[in-house]
Amino acid sequence: MVVDELVRFSNFYGSNEELVLAGGGNTSAKEDGVMYIKGSGTSLSTITKDGFVKMNRAKLRDIFTKTYPDNDKEREALFLEDLSAAKEPGEESKRPSVETTLHSLFEYTFVLHLHPALVNGLTCSQNGKEKARELFGDSVIWVDVCKPGYVLSKICFDLMEEYKKKMGKSADMILLENHGVFVAGNTVEELGEKLGLITSKIRNEIKREPDLSSGEFDGDKSMSTFNVLNDTFSDESVITYDPSVESLNVAKSKDTVEKIYKPFNPDQIVYCKPYPLYIEDEKTIPEKVEEYKTQNGFLPKLILVKDCGAYAVDVSEKGSENASMLFNDALKIACYAESFGGGKPMTDELTDFIVNWEAEAYRSKQVK
Repeated sequence: MVVDELVRFSNFYGSNEELVLAGGGNTSAKEDGVMYIKGSGTSLSTITKDGFVKMNRAKLRDIFTKTYPDNDKEREALFLEDLSAAKEPGEESKRPSVETTLHSLFEYTFVLHLHPALVNGLTCSQNGKEKARELFGDSVIWVDVCKPGYVLSKICFDLMEEYKKKMGKSADMILLENHGVFVAGNTVEELGEKLGLITSKIRNEIKREPDLSSGEFDGDKSMSTFNVLNDTFSDESVITYDPSVESLNVAKSKDTVEKIYKPFNPDQIVYCKPYPLYIEDEKTIPEKVEEYKTQNGFLPKLILVKDCGAYAVDVSEKGSENASMLFNDALKIACYAESFGGGKPMTDELTDFIVNWEAEAYRSKQVK
């Protein structure tokens, strides 16, 4: 069955941390009028047949014939209802990936969607769109940054229809600004070839690799910071400390923190919260944390401390480790983006949308 191949290649790509972190990325396969799509919040590295949701392709197509309200909350609520109604009988308890409708647009058996730092070095850069055109020509569709959910799906629907008319074939590769990459094919081997084409061309343009090895940090200050954080947050909180060269460099000053202050992609919001807290003097941590909470409505997950590096804090070990991993992902993206005119973070409007988007709130709950 096609779903067996789907499980195998999902586990294969999901086990590569250069391609997939935490619950990121999703995969799908189509057969006999149905599409199997990764369930929201599940991990590709360990997913089994039960982790996929069986969807009715005809009902998914019908979504694009409907008109939805302009209001974000109303639109996404109705869109979610229609997406849920497209589940096949017996799948009621499962929740499909937030990008299910986008997967359904591809006229190929298999679809792979990932958020690799290398690729996002291009998609999250100032000159990304122009460079993508130079590297890939008309073979890859570039999608400008937009709201996820129905809006993204509808924009891709229109672009893919235009592509088919212009090129005489169905689109099979898409780059999403501030998001990631889609590749599609009728065999698993085609997925690897197309992903390899994109990553190899981007790799050839990279001028500097990120240095995530341990740097020279202030040992006394780092221990003092750890203790203050421990006292400031709940006794049950888990702290992950990372004094990498890259994290130490961005934590040198308020100016250097600006390089990674705003999120590059939705995954960073889901696992790290949208903004880190910067600290110069560890003794000010309690008051700065309280100020952060008052301003944002939630506690920070990432604390950058001068001369120490990065601290990730969460109520669970997994949550703390995921926040640390996704922060390192942001450091990689910022580094790779240097080769394409510098980093281009998400807009404040889009960040606020995702912070309050029910679909991503659900996904974040599934991976703790």
